[in-house]
Amino acid sequence: MRNREPVATNTPVATDPLFEPRYPALIATAVYILASAVLSWPLAQGKFLGGTVSDQYSAGYAFRLFGAEMFKSTGHIPLWNPYLFGGMPFVGAMHGDIFYPTAWLRWIMPVGTAMGLGFAIHLVLAGVFMYVFLRALRVSWAGAFVGGLAYELTGILASLVHPGHDGKLFVSALTPLLFFALLRAVRDGRMWAYGLVSLTVGLCLLSPHPQMSYYAFFAAGIWTLYLLFGDPEGSRGAGRPVRMACAAGAVLLGVAIAAIQLLPFLHYMPYSARAAAMTPEAAWQYATGYALPIEELVTTVLPQFNGIGELYWGQNFFKLHTEYLGALVVILAIFGIADRNRRRTVWALGGIAVFFLLIAFGAHSPFYRIWYEVMPGMKKVRAPGMAFFLVAMPVAVFAAFGADRLIRREVRPSRVLMAAGAFALLALLGIAGVLQSLAAGLADPRMLGQVAANDPALTGGSLVLLLFVLAGGAVFWAVAAGKLQAPGAVAAIALVVGLELWMVDRQFFVFGPPAPQLFADDAITARLRQEKPPYRVFDFPQQNDRGVPPVYHGSFLMAKQIQATFGYHGNEGRFYDELWGGKNQYSNMVLGNLWDLWAVRFLVLPDTQAVPNFHRVLGPVPTIQGTTGTLYERDSVPSYARVIGGAAKLPEDQIVPTVLDGRFPADRVVVYPDSASVAPPPISGALPAAATATARVTSWAPGQMRIAIDGTDARTTYLLVSENWDTEWRATVDGKPATTLRGDYALISVPLPPGARQVALDFVSRSYTTGRIISIIALLATAALLLVPLVRRRPAHPDLA
Repeated sequence: MRNREPVATNTPVATDPLFEPRYPALIATAVYILASAVLSWPLAQGKFLGGTVSDQYSAGYAFRLFGAEMFKSTGHIPLWNPYLFGGMPFVGAMHGDIFYPTAWLRWIMPVGTAMGLGFAIHLVLAGVFMYVFLRALRVSWAGAFVGGLAYELTGILASLVHPGHDGKLFVSALTPLLFFALLRAVRDGRMWAYGLVSLTVGLCLLSPHPQMSYYAFFAAGIWTLYLLFGDPEGSRGAGRPVRMACAAGAVLLGVAIAAIQLLPFLHYMPYSARAAAMTPEAAWQYATGYALPIEELVTTVLPQFNGIGELYWGQNFFKLHTEYLGALVVILAIFGIADRNRRRTVWALGGIAVFFLLIAFGAHSPFYRIWYEVMPGMKKVRAPGMAFFLVAMPVAVFAAFGADRLIRREVRPSRVLMAAGAFALLALLGIAGVLQSLAAGLADPRMLGQVAANDPALTGGSLVLLLFVLAGGAVFWAVAAGKLQAPGAVAAIALVVGLELWMVDRQFFVFGPPAPQLFADDAITARLRQEKPPYRVFDFPQQNDRGVPPVYHGSFLMAKQIQATFGYHGNEGRFYDELWGGKNQYSNMVLGNLWDLWAVRFLVLPDTQAVPNFHRVLGPVPTIQGTTGTLYERDSVPSYARVIGGAAKLPEDQIVPTVLDGRFPADRVVVYPDSASVAPPPISGALPAAATATARVTSWAPGQMRIAIDGTDARTTYLLVSENWDTEWRATVDGKPATTLRGDYALISVPLPPGARQVALDFVSRSYTTGRIISIIALLATAALLLVPLVRRRPAHPDLA
């Protein structure tokens, strides 16, 4: 161990570490690893992090398994996912961290283990990056160490493992690194830091969680403005516009790094479910869903007030995470906010915290209407409550400032007693039942049962809060009074802060059996996997207007490489959704003509019943997911590809009613939008004669089909394939390029000349190819920014040291 003398700088903040171990960064990192490992240790046993109620179980595992298996078997990232909602682009529709570094883990270890390890690693990175940022702010080792631990274990990060929101955690972990990079670039003018800015921006966008990245970049913009115009050490004169331009260029370079994901996404967006038109009222309701109700601010120090997990009674009706900050962290943050030597930094970060707290409130604050109307893209996203991570981050910084001041004995012992007393009073109100009465008065009448069930947890949580406030208050008082000094003071502060956060965080680390057990075959899937694809299975969607539950939850069938009619995604094709009756309603889903169009061969139902044109294959039998299912098969195998003798063009708004009409001759006519680049002969009088040629799928793989045309027809006919159309499908007929059209509102269709014999369909994403080239170039440029300063002693420009 060693003590250091204060270092003179041109900043008003004195640098006096007081205590610093010999290997400061290494020791801090080791503690952060330990904190994550204690929470995540069942991963070593192969357990599945998130359990059976997380998005990782519902869809994430299927997405990542498909991507990993396709990459290992073909050497390429798959571009088309045929297993959900009639098919969708794999990259364009976004299926998780396809290009983020965590994907590499899935190439060398079991997918379930790799997914859980990604969460655990990013908790560590959150602590490390916060520590690095705080050290750059010239916080003492003790303060930076405590601040990093507070951020790593803050509820809005650690609890994300339960819902399985890894993209949110990735961005949350990277944001302190982005602030650090901007600090070194804009304040200190370091060239390598501009490279770090671009790399961090690119990683955030590849996470991928565009909404979280949007929030992080906006906050980073505020931070940059502070560094340029409010930081006493900021650049002056001609250097200011140079650094501003360089920062903007670094951000654009980071966007270019993510082009491999962004360009396919932007290409697909007009055709995705998120592009579907909504009324202004519906759009507002969607965009403000899952905001943070103002009364839930109590949960930042007492999460049991609104209930955890199944006991949650708040306005969102369903919640798997928490905004818990910890009473001791908040007390330290109060001390930190009062730091006069860091007043400007406190104002800047405090402004960010308040700004994003108002965003997190959503419709609970009138401010959000301004944000919603002014900011691009905000009408297509929801859950503004996720912005709370940009409240938690400044709070962790302030807690570091507070720990710094406490160890320097700049906080009066009486102030410690006052702060601890306020939180002790809150705990006593919970123990006495006052908060339970308040909860009953605030809750929706439909949730009063949850409020009553939460009573013991609220009382217990209040008691735990009281114990930690007393213990933490005693530690803080002893440090402030000089009774406890470094290194014992640092260890004691970190211990009480870490333990308080751990007591809540551990409730969100839910584990299930290993993934091979959770996603094992059962009698139904084993039977289905004996069939040669392509074929489609109808299982009721999770949300539908009939109220019939699905046999298989989420995208389970995709994990078995079985083509499901629905599944769980959220960004499926809008034409598909509209044809089936609207997202999360699917009012047309039992119409037989749709089942014909989409080649539904199998049906799974929760119970036994007579189904016209289907016969029971097996069941009822238990499924691996704990439900009961019965498997039915169509009496005659439907054609996955058909040759249609005639075609017609209609306005868009007339196609769906026409196709759904029971009198529509789907085997004789295919309908195209009136904007289609095809001119079929008009239909007058009798229907076109049935095609004398037939189609047969000879080869099928995700994003690739080969179809033989048996027989001949003297007319131009029309191939119709039971898979979703997309602009990036490419067709050849007998080796010659052909046009792919959107037939019967959503399906792939190709006009066939007389005598056609062979059709090849390939999903060839030009946006992906272009994006990949841009990303490679941007990565090389970023590498140059990062590495050149290491080999160059003197900068070419004095402002870019």
